[in-house]
Amino acid sequence: MIIKWTPDLSVGIEEIDNEHKKWVSLLNDFYQGLMNGKSKEKLTELVLGMLDYTKYHFANEERYMKSINYPDFELHKEKHNEYVAKITEFHEKIVNDKMILSLTVTNFLKTWLINHIKGTDQQYARFANTID
Repeated sequence: MIIKWTPDLSVGIEEIDNEHKKWVSLLNDFYQGLMNGKSKEKLTELVLGMLDYTKYHFANEERYMKSINYPDFELHKEKHNEYVAKITEFHEKIVNDKMILSLTVTNFLKTWLINHIKGTDQQYARFANTID
């Protein structure tokens, strides 16, 4: 396990927290696959699964932010787009044998996710609490 869900990762919105938990689980699955020497095909499939889930989650999160008229929506969406582009790049490089799956990739994904939830996501959560 590379990430353990802890209360400090909660944004206090059940649906989004559940999606973040699923995302953590996908990243842990990828890490376990890497540590257990899974095939390139299986690891590529796991990266693609993370990419698909990331897009799904970001779309939900963006709908939520729009519903509360979050003032920093565009900046937050830009960060989402940058992350999707990075995972897409990882996936393409892996498929084309231009990148080796490693802990460097896993650590990037882990660090970005934790920093995003604890930083950027916590900002809209705090904003949501001010309008309730």
